[in-house]
Amino acid sequence: MKTPRSLALLLAIVLAAALGATDVLAQETPRRGGIVTWFDYGDPVRLDTHGESALVTQQAVAGVFSGLLHYDPADPSKVVGDLAEKWDVSADGTTYTFHLRRGVKWHDGQPFSAADVKASFDRILDPKFKSPKCGAALKPMVASVEVLDANTVQFRLKFAAAPFVSALGSAWCRVAAKHVLEKYPDLNRLEAQIGTGPFKFKRYERGNLIEWERNPDYFLKGLPYVDGVKQYVLVGGPTQLAAAKAGKVMLWDTWPPMKKTQAEELARARGDAVQVSQVSINTIFVVYLNTKRPPFDNPDLRRAVFLGIDRQEMVGKALEGAGVPCALLDPKLVGDFALPLDEVKKMPGCRQPKDADVAEAKRLVEKSHPGGLDVEVAVRSVGNYLDRAQVLLAQLQKIGIRGRLKSYESAAGFAVFGKGDFTMIATQDRAMDTPDPASLFSIVYTTQAGSNWGKWSDPKVDDLADRALREGNRDKRRQLYWELQRQILGGAPSAIPVAWVEGWFFVDKKLRGYVPARSVYDNNTFMKVWLKE
Repeated sequence: MKTPRSLALLLAIVLAAALGATDVLAQETPRRGGIVTWFDYGDPVRLDTHGESALVTQQAVAGVFSGLLHYDPADPSKVVGDLAEKWDVSADGTTYTFHLRRGVKWHDGQPFSAADVKASFDRILDPKFKSPKCGAALKPMVASVEVLDANTVQFRLKFAAAPFVSALGSAWCRVAAKHVLEKYPDLNRLEAQIGTGPFKFKRYERGNLIEWERNPDYFLKGLPYVDGVKQYVLVGGPTQLAAAKAGKVMLWDTWPPMKKTQAEELARARGDAVQVSQVSINTIFVVYLNTKRPPFDNPDLRRAVFLGIDRQEMVGKALEGAGVPCALLDPKLVGDFALPLDEVKKMPGCRQPKDADVAEAKRLVEKSHPGGLDVEVAVRSVGNYLDRAQVLLAQLQKIGIRGRLKSYESAAGFAVFGKGDFTMIATQDRAMDTPDPASLFSIVYTTQAGSNWGKWSDPKVDDLADRALREGNRDKRRQLYWELQRQILGGAPSAIPVAWVEGWFFVDKKLRGYVPARSVYDNNTFMKVWLKE
């Protein structure tokens, strides 16, 4: 189906904006005041950004906390200082010394210091503390964090690690106050949302609204421009689209992205008032299998599911064609670190037609379960997950696996998955924390990965991932990631890659200073945006 002229025009406008908007906006004088309106797809399980992995948790407090580093709001491809003004690196690449901003205050008026940085990262790096995002990325690399003086902190690495700076700049590696951690160890209570960011946490009405208000003492003088941010809790695509069409929300840059048909409907409703664009969102769609429960403790049955999924059909039907099927790393996001798609498309599990894969999958199922088997399939009732699940069940039926769905509210589903209380998860998107290829493996595929819900462990995968972290030569590092991808795609993983998700976002044209990031987690503090009258 061809893109309608109205949407094509808007896409062209967005492309032009992406190339030239920075210069245009630089000539405008930012206007102060007003409230940015946005949305969350559901309620967060908890508000502890160090201990959770759901986007709604990160969104809920994105503008409240600061990091040592962050991705530059004006150019989200760059990592720049946030609470750190500058940093030095030792000659061997194993010691990073961060020089902190002076005069920074917490939202309760207490002074910020290096002790807060150490308290935060000691917590994140504690082997007993489950930190599925920041901790999963940093624990393999960081040996210790030490205070040199009140304004200087030092990270000592286990080895020179290429992804360290990008990982530390992750939106999940925010700094919390030592005195708050001592009073509220789980950071979940509303009273614990005390940061140094551009906004203060104002209120949370479950099922309705999360609200921030401007921090008048923010360490970047003159920022933020707006008075506050309101995030409406909007569950389900129809509700989200209705809010966008009515102008209730100014921005849709979050998960789930709009489908093509939704984007077309929004373009017709709002016309020139919005910019609409198709984007890659640095998010992989996987099917999870629990290796600690029958039947998927059997690698033959995991391989059968791997082979039986028709990824091209899934992208066509459930994602309306917006996605990159089969790839373990998306070349649009990580460039040549991704295994070439020409190779991936010829591999079992992706190759077309599916006849040979389906026949082998049926053989593996019959080998241990003559006549097939029945399996409970969990799914969170968010986004288009139920649509995806129905396509998956039809595909599994062809190889002798009869699935019955069990659906969960978003937060409840995350709680169940984190405990490993499932047999199969029909669909789950996992967004990358950074554009570095290491992010995928620290989140999903290594033994200690933050979202290794299926409890899968492959010593060769762990070894290759570790060697890739340590490798300083880019060409050698690329070859290690290629070998790592081949190992997973040729095996029986518990997290079966289906596709890299793409979709459509929109920005209300009165929202100025907003630059899309490469991850859904970044550039959502709204520290530099402003509203045009």
